[in-house]
Amino acid sequence: GKSYMLSLTFNAPVEAFNDEQEYLFRGKSVDDLFFPMHMNLRFFGMQPIETFSCHDVMKNPDVDRDFERYGTHLDKHFPEVS
Repeated sequence: GKSYMLSLTFNAPVEAFNDEQEYLFRGKSVDDLFFPMHMNLRFFGMQPIETFSCHDVMKNPDVDRDFERYGTHLDKHFPEVS
């Protein structure tokens, strides 16, 4: 009954992911990029909780919005704590 959640920070904008037209990630999602980590944790019998990610943190940071989204994410997945 163990679970895990990835919380990730990228300088890439959110639009760089999940879009076949984007040069660098070529349609890959954040979770696609972390596939090896997901497989490693699956090997140990853990179940994933929806990944949280912040984007464009150097060029266009929106720290207040990211903290708000993180709080909402935690409330959604860990209601017994909030």
